[in-house]
Amino acid sequence: MPSQDHLTPFLEAMHEGDLARASEHLSETVELNSPILPTPFKGRDSVIAVLGALLSTIDAFEPKKMMRDGPDVIAILTIRFEDHVIDAFDHVHLDADGRIETMTIAWRPLPAVVAIQQRLVPKLGGQAMQLVPLEQ
Repeated sequence: MPSQDHLTPFLEAMHEGDLARASEHLSETVELNSPILPTPFKGRDSVIAVLGALLSTIDAFEPKKMMRDGPDVIAILTIRFEDHVIDAFDHVHLDADGRIETMTIAWRPLPAVVAIQQRLVPKLGGQAMQLVPLEQ
C-alpha cells in the first residue's frame, strides 16, 4: 500500500503557494479531472500550469481533512475566492511510490464554482461560462 508521504506535503505546498515543491509530489503522468473544464489535464507540466493558474486566482487554499482507503484518499479543503467559500472534495489516487497519479476535483456551491471558472479558464485558454436561471 502506498504511503501518504507525498499527499500531505503536496497539500502543504499548495496551501503555501509553492508550486515547485507541489510538483515534486506528482507522478510524471498525473491526470487532473477538474470541475471547470470537461477534458482532463494530463502530465505533470500541464497539471502544474493549472494549479499555478488556480493559486494566482484564489485567495486561500486550506486543507482540512483526509480520509483514506488504500491508495485512494479524499482530501477535504476550503477554497476562498473573493466573497465565495468553496467546499472542495478531491479524490486522489496514489501510485505505488505514493505520488499523486490522479486527482478528481468536486466543488460546491455551484455559483462559487462558476465565479472561479469565469476568472480561471480564460487564463488557461478556455471560455468562461455563466450560470443562468432556467426561468427568469
